[in-house]
Amino acid sequence: MSGQMVLASIGIVIILLFVLWCAIYCTRDVKFAFLNLFRHKRRTLSTLAAIMLGGISIFLYGGFIDYSFWILKEQTIRTNIGHVQIYDQNYFETSNKNKSLIENYRALKEAILKEPELAQEISTLSGQLEFSGVISQYESETSSYFAALGVEPLPALKLGAFDRLIVGSDLSRVKTNEITLGSGLAKTLNARYGDWLDVLVVNTQGGQGALSMKLRGIFESGIKDYDDVAMKIPLETAQRIMGTESVSKVIILLNGDDTTAFCEKLRLFIAKHHLPLIVKDWKEISIFYQQVEGLLSGIYFFIKVIVCLTVIFMISNAMTMSVIERTREITTLRAIGLKPRHVTRLFILEGIFIGMIGAGGSLAIGYLIATVINLNGIAMPPSPGQSLGYTAFIKTDSFTLNGITLAIPLLTAVIASLLPALRASKLNISDAFKFS
Repeated sequence: MSGQMVLASIGIVIILLFVLWCAIYCTRDVKFAFLNLFRHKRRTLSTLAAIMLGGISIFLYGGFIDYSFWILKEQTIRTNIGHVQIYDQNYFETSNKNKSLIENYRALKEAILKEPELAQEISTLSGQLEFSGVISQYESETSSYFAALGVEPLPALKLGAFDRLIVGSDLSRVKTNEITLGSGLAKTLNARYGDWLDVLVVNTQGGQGALSMKLRGIFESGIKDYDDVAMKIPLETAQRIMGTESVSKVIILLNGDDTTAFCEKLRLFIAKHHLPLIVKDWKEISIFYQQVEGLLSGIYFFIKVIVCLTVIFMISNAMTMSVIERTREITTLRAIGLKPRHVTRLFILEGIFIGMIGAGGSLAIGYLIATVINLNGIAMPPSPGQSLGYTAFIKTDSFTLNGITLAIPLLTAVIASLLPALRASKLNISDAFKFS
């Protein structure tokens, strides 16, 4: 839970306790404040309409943002990144990735899966070998640079779940001389299903490695730069062509989303066994996700600020007008012995009731509109750097989103009622009786 949400929760608890105290010890004040909302119905309705319009905007846009984050997160994780990655400790310190491979991958995999605290949280664990080179289609006289991933075929079905096959099928668990290509790379090579392609690489020893591979399938991830160079090859074949039994990284897909806790356990495991390895979670290495999250979060914060200012202005204006119109009433109450803090309490209770009704209405109407939108979704164009659009929905199951939708109207209503309440309590009795 974010710091803002914690503060908002504390504020709501204080407000509810205040209302509860008033209901128990100042029942008449609660009744009087509530009934005052109906003295000027048109003004109250216009104020509530402004509050609910802002609250609904926060709810719908927040739900859209939550879904956008979720779909981008899933696309990032399931495009061969996983929730957690293990690298050699020198991986990010050198440009020659062939010099920073993880040795004894099979032994490492067995050791991790034998650790009960780790194994119970792991859905899939797989090694990957990264390498690059030149791939050629001699029949069409085309060649291109490629960036390949040596993957284990069965785990790759989960780790590459967002890679959509458009031709052929995924890598075989039996045939090791077949590959799959990104759609952009296949188009560059003018390669079709079943074609034989020649792969040339510089192996880990600095020599040349070459193999003829059959094209088994063509996939599309939606990320154009990736699809233009991507090649998947069985890990066993990749290790053979690169002259090594090591892997570049180990990818872990979890059953849940608590990557922070799992990373801590994994780091303890690595430290315990004195392994020269480092652990990264998916967000640390996904710069694009961090940039998009920062941008959309900034926009959402700006919208919340605008809504808060609008609500504060509307409620302050309505309650200030109420103070002016009820000057004789307020001063009469003061004259018969009502204390200033009592007057303040009455107006604050009015603000709280307006905020409660506005917050409840915002959430109810927001859910209704979201349900209608989610029947068909919202067709979205491709994101920057991507080639495929998607259908967006309004995510309504977020506790934080529901809390914000309730908290902002209520808190801003209380804040907005403070100044008019204080102004009412400080009215000069003798001067106010002259008011006409």
